[in-house]
Amino acid sequence: MVAVALQDTDAAVELRVRSDPGQLGVIRAVAATMAAQCDFDLDEIADIRLAADEAASFLIVRAQPNVQLICKFLVQPGRLEMSISSAINETVPPSQRGFGWHVLTTLTDSADLHQAPSSDGVGGYLSTIEFSKRSIVGADLSMDGEPSTGGGPA
Repeated sequence: MVAVALQDTDAAVELRVRSDPGQLGVIRAVAATMAAQCDFDLDEIADIRLAADEAASFLIVRAQPNVQLICKFLVQPGRLEMSISSAINETVPPSQRGFGWHVLTTLTDSADLHQAPSSDGVGGYLSTIEFSKRSIVGADLSMDGEPSTGGGPA
């Protein structure tokens, strides 16, 4: 997945909140609003809302004290990319990502977790979860996911 690198011309939003469970409602609301800007249908908006909740919760429960959770949303036609970052205390190997990670990867087209030692002198790991979802509303796809040629059965 391409990292959510914000450019001056992109329709993007960056949200910074305390890494605290009380902020999940704000994150879900902004994620749903951004998904609506991508013309996602109600089911896709619910998927994005839940995916944002799972990604943020994953980091919040592991976060160092008094750190921020940074959420970046990049809106493109029919596509939303989201990145959530926070400083956490330990690395999380794939085998320990659990059910919430399974939910996240099921609801999105792609999801990834990047971790690097923190460079701010506090210790721990800067951890970023990135995911994206494409809207299927109005897509003219055949059963195998390829664009339809428009011809019906002969």
